[in-house]
Amino acid sequence: MTSDRDTLTLRLERLERSSRHTRVIAAAAATGLLVTWSIAATVSPDVQRQDVVRTRQVVVIDAEGRDRIVLGAPMPDGREYVGMKILNADGAEQFGLGLRSDGSVSMGFDTKPGVGDPRNRERLNMGVTATGRGWIRYLDNDTRARLWLRLDSDDAPVLQFLDWPDGEPIRVRQLDFTGERRVEWNR
Repeated sequence: MTSDRDTLTLRLERLERSSRHTRVIAAAAATGLLVTWSIAATVSPDVQRQDVVRTRQVVVIDAEGRDRIVLGAPMPDGREYVGMKILNADGAEQFGLGLRSDGSVSMGFDTKPGVGDPRNRERLNMGVTATGRGWIRYLDNDTRARLWLRLDSDDAPVLQFLDWPDGEPIRVRQLDFTGERRVEWNR
C-alpha cells in the first residue's frame, strides 16, 4: 500500500510542478502581450495620443507584418466569446484564452503544427466553469484526454487518469479524498 501511496505522491508532485510551469507560461504570455502593446503604443510619435481606444478587435503584427496576437470581443472566428489568441510565425494558434457569456473562462496551449493529430493541436487546457469550479486537462498527441484535475460539485479535488486501449472502453482511475475508484466509459 505504501508503494501505491508513494507513487501517487510522486505523481501529484509532478502534476504540481507542471501546474506551476503552466502558470509561468501564462504569465509570460500576458507579459509579452503587455510589452508588445506598450512598444506599439510608443513607436508612432506622429499619431495623436488618445486616453481610450474603443474597438472590437486588435491584431498585433510582427516585424514582417504577420498577425501574431489577436484580441477580440467577440473573437473573429465565429464563436461567441471574448478572447485572445497568440499565433506562431506561420499563423497557427499556439495559445488561446476565452471568456464565454456564461462566465466560464478557459486557456488552451497548443503544440506546433505537425506534431500529433492535426485535427486538434491542444495539449493542455485549464479553466473555471460557470459555477466556479477549476479544472486542468492534459491531452496526448492523439488528442485523447489522459489526465483531469478538477474540483467536484462539493469543491473537493478529483484526479482522473484515463487509458484508451484500442477497441475497448476508456479505463478511468479516479482518486479523491474518498479513495480510489476504477470505472470504464464507453467511447
